[in-house]
Amino acid sequence: MGLRRNLVDEAARRARRQLDEAIRNLLDARSQSGLSQEAVATRIGATHQLISLWERGRVLPDPIQLARWAAVVGLDIGIRTFPAGSPLRDVGQLRTLGRARSRIGEHWSWRTEVPVSHEPLDRRAVDAVIRRGAVRIGLEVITRLSDAQAHVRAATLKQEAAGLDRMILILADTRHNRVAARAAAPTLGPAFPLSPRGLLLDLRAGRLPRANAVVFV
Repeated sequence: MGLRRNLVDEAARRARRQLDEAIRNLLDARSQSGLSQEAVATRIGATHQLISLWERGRVLPDPIQLARWAAVVGLDIGIRTFPAGSPLRDVGQLRTLGRARSRIGEHWSWRTEVPVSHEPLDRRAVDAVIRRGAVRIGLEVITRLSDAQAHVRAATLKQEAAGLDRMILILADTRHNRVAARAAAPTLGPAFPLSPRGLLLDLRAGRLPRANAVVFV
């Protein structure tokens, strides 16, 4: 949990650095355009004291205020999201991964939260990677199967980017997931064709599974 807390804190620090840089750009744009703080304040319905506080970083504008401020000085603010790793695990995910470990057997070494690549902007991680010799297999834990197409796409992209030999979807063994998996069989089947029985036989024998698979634990 300490590692995940560090990642959350680093995300907050990174956001603050980005906001500070945006504010410096807005201040420079105002100065270059010859606009006073009073002029900017009038256009966005604020006070010049508030603009001063923003420019000094004493008070942080919300995203809407930031966008309005940028528009006045001839800039635009963009907010976007991109893959940044696995979400924080809940107790259910940890238990599911623990059950998977007990069923897979002792032939494999384990690592959790394994980065997909070394690209600075690619912060995705595979929930777990098991290894035996040169064979590397990714495990993605799903406690509640919802959008099967999205799960398949995310898992197969991680497999390709990380150069994994196989990818396994570990589903919590719940009634919802059983029903959802049957309904999603046309989506899951082509990408994860190996039966759970065949998968576990291969893993317990220390062999590379013949194909990707979905297994309930």
